[in-house]
Amino acid sequence: MSITLQRIIRESLYCGICVYLILSLFLPFGIQDIGEKQTLFLVSMGVASALVCAFNALFVSYVLRMPLDPTLPLSTINRNSVVVCLINIFILPMVLQSVASGVLCDSPFSAWYVDGHFSLKYYWDYMYYVGCVSLFTQIGTLVRNRNWHLKHELEEVRALNAMLERYQEEYQKNAENADTEQSSDDEETEKKPIRIEGTASNSVLEVYPENIIYVESMANYADIWYLDGDETRHKTLRITLKSINESLAGIDYLVQCHRAFLVNLRFVVAISDRPAGYQLQLFGTDRQIPVSRARIKELREQKNL
Repeated sequence: MSITLQRIIRESLYCGICVYLILSLFLPFGIQDIGEKQTLFLVSMGVASALVCAFNALFVSYVLRMPLDPTLPLSTINRNSVVVCLINIFILPMVLQSVASGVLCDSPFSAWYVDGHFSLKYYWDYMYYVGCVSLFTQIGTLVRNRNWHLKHELEEVRALNAMLERYQEEYQKNAENADTEQSSDDEETEKKPIRIEGTASNSVLEVYPENIIYVESMANYADIWYLDGDETRHKTLRITLKSINESLAGIDYLVQCHRAFLVNLRFVVAISDRPAGYQLQLFGTDRQIPVSRARIKELREQKNL
């Protein structure tokens, strides 16, 4: 079951329970005078509310393509929740009025007619109550959205860090084995320095790919940070990040994590979550490297993180 569908089910149950409790506590519409049908009326209204909320949330998520997905920015999740709430304010009163009419008058259409004529009198009353209740329930939804979003990001960061630690351990193990065993042809090729040529004259950098820490793109320039012995150095070339990616093709530990950054996963110490998004902490530099949300899934799939 998808995260969006799980969220819809939980929010729909929350809505149904809230409607049941509010009706039970405040007894609007003269519910206290219903008599033996009171329990059936309350349960029917709660179930109908849950079903309508679920239907509207599914419509918004899959038809309007505005899902309740924790991988989206929090502002987008809240916007999508508000759209569901607004649709509920118009649709839910119609359903509740028909359900109430069916329970109390044995016909779902009776409440829509007053003195033999079609009337929206009761519909406006239901809309008023639904609107008031929705105002309070939506506040709770926004709070839960925030907690749900933060929880998901925390779990994802923990998972990424755990996978990253395993990747680093595997790299160390492979490096130790390489010291005692003959390297493969790919490894021999990888140990050769690569030549990155900029478009300006004398704009050349020869560097071992394993020594590259990260590359930052600045319009038509690229700032390349790398290790030279035990020192961290950098050189700015007139070259695009796309051209550098082409020069580094086939080197799987050098990946583009952002439209303006390319990083060496072997230098990644930790992944953290900040208000601006995911950040990479790299060994040898205090610079926080951003990771775009669009590339998180791609990064995990590419490196099994």
